[in-house]
Amino acid sequence: MPADALTATSIHCSYGAVQVLFGLTMRVAPGETVAVCGPNGVGKSTLLRVLSGLLRPSSGTVELAGADITRVPAVRRVRLGLSTVVGQAAFGSLSVLDNLRIHGYAGSRTDTRHGVDAALAVFPRLAQRAHQPASTLSGGERQMLVLAKALVQRPTVLLIDELSLGLAPIVVGGLMEMVRRLNATGMTVVVVEQSVNVALALADRLYFLEKGTVAAEHTAAELAGRPELVRSLMLGGQA
Repeated sequence: MPADALTATSIHCSYGAVQVLFGLTMRVAPGETVAVCGPNGVGKSTLLRVLSGLLRPSSGTVELAGADITRVPAVRRVRLGLSTVVGQAAFGSLSVLDNLRIHGYAGSRTDTRHGVDAALAVFPRLAQRAHQPASTLSGGERQMLVLAKALVQRPTVLLIDELSLGLAPIVVGGLMEMVRRLNATGMTVVVVEQSVNVALALADRLYFLEKGTVAAEHTAAELAGRPELVRSLMLGGQA
């Protein structure tokens, strides 16, 4: 039986004296899309930082394809196939093309060129704006650029923090379709998402956090047509 694409086991994590995660355990199978949901302040973004290597847990383990990466730095995790999309961050003074090239730092020039070409093929709107400064892009286009930058790194596992935050529904719909296409290629996706509608539309399974640990786990099919249960889970209830 193949190893899970990504696992977190008994994760405890703190910011100084303030503990945020309490023994959190989750798993993501190869090719699966998993959403991490819950109200603000339950540890969703902290979990993403632990998975990406930006924050080291005080105890517990993180594994990528069965290999322990708990103490592996974030930059090395990129080389191992784990990439992270956070917000709409881009170098505004640089062109779209140069923003993409910068994210090929983990590979050779040839790999970077192929990765950039592949990313622009997925996002033709960015290809049309390749030589424009990133500062001229709309919010949705910036989110596309952030996704495209991750694609340059050719990840096997993609972590996405708040895909829909601050964007119009029609823009979010387009981004969701892009994520589905990436998943259809075999890429494993973990999305931390405040919008349960987006999470349900994207994910095979959903983890709901409460007070820094997993309160519930459901497939999207199990939650279909059960708005009261979903509402309870998003407010921090258990089921």
